[in-house]
Amino acid sequence: MNRKSLLLLSIGIFTVLTATSADVRQRLTFDLDWKFKLCRDSSDVIQTLRTLGISDNPLSATRHNAVTTKVTDDTEPEQAQVTASEITTCTTSGHTNLRQGTFRNVQIPHDWSSELPFEPEMGGSAGYLAGGQGIYVKDFRLPASAYRQKKVRLHFDGVYHRATVWVNGQRAGYHVYGYTGFGYDITPFLLSDGPNRIVVHVNREEQSRWYTGSGIYRHVWLDVTGPTHIKTDGVFVTTADDGTVNIMTEIDTADADRDKRFIITNTILDTDGRTVNKVSEKWDTERPYLYTLVTRLKNSKGKVIDEVRTRFGFRDIRFDADKGFFLNGKNMKLKGMCLHQDCGSLGTAVPEEYWERRLKALKGIGCNAIRCSHNPPSTEFLDICDSLGLLVIDEAFDKWKSGYYAPFFDDCAARDIADMVIRDRNHPSVIVWSIGNEVSEAWKSDNEGIDKARMLNDIVKSLDPGRPTLVACQQGFQDKFGEVTDLVGYNYLEPRMIADHRRRPHRKMMVTEAFVYYSGLREDLVRDFVEENPWHFAEENDFIAGSFVWAGVDYLGESSPWPAKGWCSCPFDMTLKERPQAAYYHTAWQPDKEYLKLVVRDNCFDQPSGTDHWQYPPMADTWDLPYTDSRCVQIRCYTTCDSVQFFFPMWSNPQLPLKPRITKDYPDNCITLQLPARRGKVLAVGYKNGVAVMRDSLVNHGDVAGARLDFEGCVRLSSIPADMTPATSGKHRATATTLRLTLTDSLGRIQQMQPRRFSVRTEGPLRLLGVETGDMRRTDSWRTTELNTYFGEGLIRLQSTTQSGTGRVIVDVEGFDQPFVKELTIE
Repeated sequence: MNRKSLLLLSIGIFTVLTATSADVRQRLTFDLDWKFKLCRDSSDVIQTLRTLGISDNPLSATRHNAVTTKVTDDTEPEQAQVTASEITTCTTSGHTNLRQGTFRNVQIPHDWSSELPFEPEMGGSAGYLAGGQGIYVKDFRLPASAYRQKKVRLHFDGVYHRATVWVNGQRAGYHVYGYTGFGYDITPFLLSDGPNRIVVHVNREEQSRWYTGSGIYRHVWLDVTGPTHIKTDGVFVTTADDGTVNIMTEIDTADADRDKRFIITNTILDTDGRTVNKVSEKWDTERPYLYTLVTRLKNSKGKVIDEVRTRFGFRDIRFDADKGFFLNGKNMKLKGMCLHQDCGSLGTAVPEEYWERRLKALKGIGCNAIRCSHNPPSTEFLDICDSLGLLVIDEAFDKWKSGYYAPFFDDCAARDIADMVIRDRNHPSVIVWSIGNEVSEAWKSDNEGIDKARMLNDIVKSLDPGRPTLVACQQGFQDKFGEVTDLVGYNYLEPRMIADHRRRPHRKMMVTEAFVYYSGLREDLVRDFVEENPWHFAEENDFIAGSFVWAGVDYLGESSPWPAKGWCSCPFDMTLKERPQAAYYHTAWQPDKEYLKLVVRDNCFDQPSGTDHWQYPPMADTWDLPYTDSRCVQIRCYTTCDSVQFFFPMWSNPQLPLKPRITKDYPDNCITLQLPARRGKVLAVGYKNGVAVMRDSLVNHGDVAGARLDFEGCVRLSSIPADMTPATSGKHRATATTLRLTLTDSLGRIQQMQPRRFSVRTEGPLRLLGVETGDMRRTDSWRTTELNTYFGEGLIRLQSTTQSGTGRVIVDVEGFDQPFVKELTIE
């Protein structure tokens, strides 16, 4: 049994770095050459494991079996949502090639559900995709250096979920929760003179309220260290107001070393790699300055036996019951978006390049905060937030003793929330720990919910006393339930917040979920369909720390009515195209920037209806309308200008001016007017202090005459590293990118209203990961490579392979004899 010791110290003496961490510790890539089988049923699981030399049954060895009782989504007590989810046992039906019970090669990250056909009986909460049970197998040989007095740890960043792991036929462990990383010391199981085999059984029979994906959907690693080493996530960094850095280090001590003396040294490096004694540069949303702490473990003779590098930031956060949120002493609003962890056709197996692209897009419209809904994100996600200066609510659970997590809560909740905090507490982007979302216990008049909340809150505080805790509450929650955590999140309850502020003036509050367009008026029933964005509540009330829109980007599951396969009422569609409706956030969140955007609001546009109070009215930024008469349509102008002069086509005057409109006379920074839908040009000129500063127009376009392909992301990629390649702590090398197809008229302008069929194929060292449009109502599976454009566009997701060279993307478009081709260099 290993002995673990905690060492606390404050930096005062610094060492000079001489060796590299690779000399004493290695993190080896382990994502390639896996084989996968989707099993037909439980008997197929048992038989397959037996053929792999595994006799113990993972289904009988655990009492955490799938919940088969159908339930409705208990977000709201007065009624179930339109998208009410069901927790059901999913079994595969065996009617497609992917379900024939054979092993095939896959690359990690991998989400098998995203590869399956849509099945209405699977339900909208899962995006009409099945789960089931799968088995992964990997055969490998370790490099000889890993055997020389080394310890080898197999680490999974995330497996959804209920993962049982065997190494060379021996069970290494079992992990339930699909959103936290886990690992095992596999040194005792390894064979030094032959191939080794890892087998992973994944049981994803439960169905959540949204699309979770299935399988080993985050990276896998081999961590090679000495027998005595710094524990995984064993360094905890905090900073004092004067710039002093405090470090807690936890050591995994081998039995043979338990009576020996060890030395820990720490060195702080600034962003240029220079050694500093104290930190002085603040991390904030505009300049997210990051330091690196180098922690070294030495034996009694001074020899370095382990080294860990930890990025951290120097910043101060504070919440106030009257004034809201402060970062580094500056009062500011949290301009937030909620995000699920899937990414369009990829499901939950998402390369980090796509997360960076997504987070940059959100920041581009003024967003400064992300709520990870409703689970801990990947480490890479938080690394990107650290680098971009985005503030994060890190959330442990959706529901406690209801929903899919109910069978696991009693045994697993304490460990799962601790895993989240221990892994993520060095990230400066993380400002709040959320212990749960919309838990049914919040409605109970007894103390059951309070007791559970206190238990989770105490665990978090014991591991990180410096950050506040929060629970996100739904309509009808008991007032006393809001007294446990440091902060209370209100989901769609802005009117109640105002009343609660009078009743509970000490309570610190934020809106953890806000409707994207409509507002409510009442404390006890949130549906009023008032056409005023609910952000105005945060803007008008100092005590509201901020507001998080539900949600930032379209996601799979919680589907709008069939045939939509997901939630499609967000500022960005799943291809990350900014919707016209997102114009509001440019004006509300970046009022000091010049902005003017014209859109048409009309039901002629082919857009899904969305869900109930969460939907948008249909809008598009085009004047290519289907009308042949002169009926009036609504023009909307979102702007930060003081006033706007409009011009529109008339028979006698092709640019007839209207009386200038004053922006402050309209809600939501949006001037609205009715104009006849005549061909021509609608022009808007924006003025500030009487000076014309911006203009936008709506025009008629010609027929589709061409197409263009534009990279959105890197134009050069690095090849994917082979297995057993040491991971580097430097800048990430991009291995994935996106290519957008745009239909154009003869003048090169986008033609949105004439869809064309297109198909995609690749040549060279490129993987075609997915083909998408912004329309979630597709009938083919997410793996199809042929679609119709949607509002003139399509998106192609690409990834490099282990080879270098030139890749070619070939796009055939209906109506064109020759394909459109784009080349990409892989280094």
